[in-house]
Amino acid sequence: MKYALYALLVMFLASCAPKPAVPPGKPIPPEKAYMEERFKSKDAVDRVSIAGTGTSFYYDRRLWTVKSDEGSRIEFNARRFTNAQIFSYDQAVPMTDIYRKLVEDYGLKEAQLLESEFIRVNGEVVVANKIEGKYGRKQVVILSYGYSDKGRTVIPHAHIYKSMLRDETEAEIVDFLNGFVAGK
Repeated sequence: MKYALYALLVMFLASCAPKPAVPPGKPIPPEKAYMEERFKSKDAVDRVSIAGTGTSFYYDRRLWTVKSDEGSRIEFNARRFTNAQIFSYDQAVPMTDIYRKLVEDYGLKEAQLLESEFIRVNGEVVVANKIEGKYGRKQVVILSYGYSDKGRTVIPHAHIYKSMLRDETEAEIVDFLNGFVAGK
């Protein structure tokens, strides 16, 4: 009897678990139904279009400013010693290999992939990566999202000196990256 009560309690608690948010008209494959869901900040109202990709990026002008917009590379400046860029490529890179593209482009030495997971950002599945390595003589950390589809790859990311990375800075960078909206 005691075990039956425990079983009923477990089933009841499982039925009360929060369900993932599903945008209308977009079915979620079963293997991706429980991914973490992230959305752009309500303060991210300024927008840049990523040339030739159909994707957009929303940001908060009070925290981030566009330094240059050269089409395939968009560069941002921010406070707290953080720099951010969006790279776009005319090739589809497997999403599990997107971090390698950043390591290669920055020429990182002793690069390590610290975290990598698939998440849903503004309704689209992206890969979130955290990379650490030597850029020149300094240790840096790169936080990125990667999206690849239909012969193109887009990588919004931010890099900061490892010694400057704090929890609140990392949260601010993630909030910035959440402005990525993939186009179809």
